[in-house]
Amino acid sequence: MSDSDRAISTVDTLVLPRPLRDDVMVHLLRAAPNEGVGMIGVQAPVQHENRWESVAELFVPGRNEEDSPTHFTMAPLDVITAFRRFREHDLQLGAIVHSHLRGPATPSVSDVNEWNYPEALMMIASFANHPPSLRAWRVVEDEGMAVVQHVDIRLVP
Repeated sequence: MSDSDRAISTVDTLVLPRPLRDDVMVHLLRAAPNEGVGMIGVQAPVQHENRWESVAELFVPGRNEEDSPTHFTMAPLDVITAFRRFREHDLQLGAIVHSHLRGPATPSVSDVNEWNYPEALMMIASFANHPPSLRAWRVVEDEGMAVVQHVDIRLVP
């Protein structure tokens, strides 16, 4: 399997530039009182020693067409725009990001049950505490059950 064929969801670390992280957090906070949503484009995974990582390059904000504080669906035109921009920049879908305004930065039951992008990471920002937190997850199937696994985020300047 070449690096470009490796699913982003298999990486050990997502490298996230601080300016991109800041753009994500501002967009998600502006969506309040509803959950915010967006997509992150990343470079193909590379191996460093025994760990795989991918670098986030582009954040495409989305609109939550549900206007809900506890659930999200990214507007289909925003999804199409994100994939077009990723293709233009030779990037892959790396993560779908959304916010939890009152809960932790961990996937809810509905987040896991409705997850349709197993090749990507799920990133969740929690604004329940100060400072807000941002965490990444992969959802894998194990014997017919969805299993959620934490993925490290490494912030870089």
